[in-house]
Amino acid sequence: MLAALRQRRFALLWSGQSLSAVGNRMFPVILAVVVLDRHSGAMALGLVLAVQSVAMVAGTALAAAVVDRCSRRALMLGADLVRALGVAALAHGPDAAVLPLVVAIAMAEGLFQPAYAALVPRVLPAEHLQAGNSLTSLSQYAALITGPSLAGAVIAAAGTTPALWIDVATFAGSLATLLLIHETPPAQAAPAAPPTRAASGAPRRPWSAGQAAADVAEAAREVANRPWLAASMGASTLVMAFAVAPMILLAPIVADARLGGPRAYGAAFTALGAGAILGALIASRIRTRRPGLPAVAGLLAIAGALLSLAVLPLPGVLVLWGVAGAGITVFEVLWTTAVQRDVPDGVLGRVMALDWLGSETLTPLGYLLAGAAVTSYGTGPPLLAAACAVVLAAPLPLLVRGGAAFTNRPRAPSAPATGPLTGRVR
Repeated sequence: MLAALRQRRFALLWSGQSLSAVGNRMFPVILAVVVLDRHSGAMALGLVLAVQSVAMVAGTALAAAVVDRCSRRALMLGADLVRALGVAALAHGPDAAVLPLVVAIAMAEGLFQPAYAALVPRVLPAEHLQAGNSLTSLSQYAALITGPSLAGAVIAAAGTTPALWIDVATFAGSLATLLLIHETPPAQAAPAAPPTRAASGAPRRPWSAGQAAADVAEAAREVANRPWLAASMGASTLVMAFAVAPMILLAPIVADARLGGPRAYGAAFTALGAGAILGALIASRIRTRRPGLPAVAGLLAIAGALLSLAVLPLPGVLVLWGVAGAGITVFEVLWTTAVQRDVPDGVLGRVMALDWLGSETLTPLGYLLAGAAVTSYGTGPPLLAAACAVVLAAPLPLLVRGGAAFTNRPRAPSAPATGPLTGRVR
């Protein structure tokens, strides 16, 4: 992974993204306290969180329409600026401003993530993409641990206003690093493919609502033309909606019923984050012509985490949640690297946005179904059903052409290796 950090532009991009990730993880904790402190009550908090989810989906949909039509760096700059100003306004704004500010902040986050994933190949050589994606996952999951803890500590010591300003500083820091980055357009890397043309080579028409729909349809065709990509996107979307969402929903219920309450719940997510950090280190060292195999194995680890909630004591839960965290990260790193290498630059941002959009759209349904199932059957049957969903959905990429290799193209012969884990770092 150190080789990727020696690339100055990526080092700046990753540093800013790491700050932004901390801000993202701080914000939900601060937002909940702000809403409750203003005597809005649990119903108002539920409304705010629901609106936040819908706005993030809207931001991702916007990304699908525009991310490949303009500078990805500029989109990220705009998203960081909106989030910094929005959080700053939330610190001193009236109660009536909370909902529109949350909408703006969430839409900016939905726009930021696909733009980041599509920008990485423009600032990092192809041979370092896997290491760079491992670093991204590492920082995301480190933020999952540090962001809420930092927000809680600052709120406890000084209140929500200082916590909001620290959050502003994270987005401002990310914005500052982006200002120092030069984005290399595809025309400089490959003169035969000017950025004014679509992935198919056809001249790109001026933007309009109809053309935006055509652009998204083009991205969908790129996905459909790669059976491994369509199957892996479908598998990860199903797992997120019908396994990860129930796991998140049921964890505090099970923890309160038999594992020891909120402290056990917090320990489980700490184990998940710690495992994910370890998974990022492992993923950076995987060298194989069939990355789909370890990626699918990583997704399958989620089934163990679900079953642990049903039957194991807290130590067993922590171990299997740590393994699941590692597995999720291995999948994310190998899948993202494969997409960045296999999908043309001119459509990459839209493909990434479609993946985010699928997960974000179905995940609320997963929460609703899991909640209804718990009400009717208790925690055991929904956990078992979610584990079965993982076992059925995760292997889907291996059933189609290119699924094991995560590409439709034949791979060039490489130097002999002793196995998937060689200990080499790019």
